[in-house]
Amino acid sequence: MSEEPKEITGATALCKVAAAGGVEVCFANPGTSEMHVVGALAECADIRSVLVLHENVATGAADGYSRVKRDVNRDRNAMAMTLLHLAPGLMNGLSNLHNASRGRSSILNVVGEMSTFHRGNEALLENDIESLARTVSTKYVHTSAAVDAIASDAADAIEAALRHRGVATQIVPHDLTWSRVLDSGRLSDAIARAENVRNRRDGAEDVVVTDAVRAFLREMLARAKPLARGEVLFYIGGDACGEEELRIVGDVAEALGADVVCECFFSCIERGGDMPKVQRAPYFPKDAANAFAKYKVVIFLDVPRPPTAMFGYRDSPTKLFAQNDDDMWFVDPPGNAMMLDVLRALAMEVNIGVQCAPKMSDVAAVVEHVVSEALAKSVEDKEDSLWNYGMTSTKAVSVHDKLCKEFDIKLQSTIVFNHNSINALTNAVATKLGIADESPKTAIAPKDVDASPKSTLEGEYVQVRCDSPTGALNGAKVCRIIAGMQPAGAIVVDESLTSGSTYWKDSESSARFTHMTLTGGSIGFANAAAVGVALAAPERQTIALVGDGSAQYTVQALWTQAREKLNVVTVIMNNSKYQILRVECAIQGVRASGGACDSLTKLDDPSIDWCKLAEGYGVRGVRTTTCEEFADAFARALDAD
Repeated sequence: MSEEPKEITGATALCKVAAAGGVEVCFANPGTSEMHVVGALAECADIRSVLVLHENVATGAADGYSRVKRDVNRDRNAMAMTLLHLAPGLMNGLSNLHNASRGRSSILNVVGEMSTFHRGNEALLENDIESLARTVSTKYVHTSAAVDAIASDAADAIEAALRHRGVATQIVPHDLTWSRVLDSGRLSDAIARAENVRNRRDGAEDVVVTDAVRAFLREMLARAKPLARGEVLFYIGGDACGEEELRIVGDVAEALGADVVCECFFSCIERGGDMPKVQRAPYFPKDAANAFAKYKVVIFLDVPRPPTAMFGYRDSPTKLFAQNDDDMWFVDPPGNAMMLDVLRALAMEVNIGVQCAPKMSDVAAVVEHVVSEALAKSVEDKEDSLWNYGMTSTKAVSVHDKLCKEFDIKLQSTIVFNHNSINALTNAVATKLGIADESPKTAIAPKDVDASPKSTLEGEYVQVRCDSPTGALNGAKVCRIIAGMQPAGAIVVDESLTSGSTYWKDSESSARFTHMTLTGGSIGFANAAAVGVALAAPERQTIALVGDGSAQYTVQALWTQAREKLNVVTVIMNNSKYQILRVECAIQGVRASGGACDSLTKLDDPSIDWCKLAEGYGVRGVRTTTCEEFADAFARALDAD
């Protein structure tokens, strides 16, 4: 006898559509009303289920995951899902959903609701979920009204999250999750629609930038071109901070004599290595307004309009830019286009050219030929270190020079040291040519490489800067050490605030890395986001820089990091105070010490033992007080399994 087809419930339909629409992971803190969704997730092999101990960890992790997938891995149609328990669960997760909304992260936010027959009876956990959700989901909030509507509602939510780059909230009543789906055709249609959304390319070779957009760009350039060097500013955020986008912005800015500044609190930006140097907007509004006042034309790339100060201080501006409307140009990707499409069109209008790049196979062939010629032998294993085939410093310089000549591009002089296998070198050259998007990966070079001084850890070599600080530890010294030691391809989740204020400058000369910050200003981000980042890019090193005050908000994330065996190194800047608040007191003319100011900003009575906290959650912890201790501990953490 053949088995009867398994009954499809509302919960199963939800998970099927989510998987079809590109959801790869669900960060969950479920309760009674979500148990059938948990059961459906258990049977859904395409979605990884990750338990967290607090809803704000779930939402922060989903934010980090979606940022890396969209901004770094270019998997534009992959996203994360959250599973939250009723209105109080959503309340607990709103802080990092706020950050996700400001960071334009695509998230499917699923919230359980009371059964349809139970709502309105003032149950203890009942509250207005839709009103709460609308504070962070500006384009889509919907409560499924029938079991057969769950699938189509999920498809709508996924499309809204991807199209509008935001949080889409689907609210699912408890009884609908266990009820049987009766309209299989409607379910099939929803799955097909979700797959279509997933397969739809957001930007493309075949996405045509309209004549209207090109006319707008020409008009903008006509205003900017006659101005003197330093009178035009590109103010960038969002998708304008990806690798290829930044390279185009850098080229266009150079052609126009313009400066490039990114938002103070950016979502993700590619930095270090041979990436264009970008300035960061000042934090305090007076400083920002003064810095921007000199520009006659400002071109905004994928940023909110108008850029506004985080707080309204006494005698301080609300708007960061005082230029006339005719001198402020907002460039946002229209329709199905991406920022990259618009920037390519802009480059063509500036006449700096966006040439058709060679195929990846062509690049690989040239790289292999140049390397083999330098080594006087062929390289059989394309993943193996070239030093195992006789590569030397002299030969590496020769390879660099020949590759620059062959492809007519400028490459980092250390490219063969940083990418010392055929495949890694090919990817690095292809990335420079704009035809690859793989993050730089570094194989360990042997002892003959001129990259001293180095510290040895179990046979591997960790770069240490010649100017590495010594003596008693402070925030500035920590920043210098991290910037000098972080590996190529690292993703740095930065919520270091006052203690990490020098990291931006210190990391300008670091190897290529991705830098992520707190977009919405709601602290408690880094620990949680690091969970999602590490799951989205497990092959890369995730480093979380976080102040001790912020770290307490989502310290539970350490448990999930340990449970999922994630590649995360967390550096907690422990100054035992909310230093940013003490700075704010001083700036606003409030007494910065003594009395209530001390009692409401100091964290040293009792002192927080971060090592014990970490170990309690299953993460190894170490306390350091000198630069030498920290450098050694950081190196060992990077080297740990």
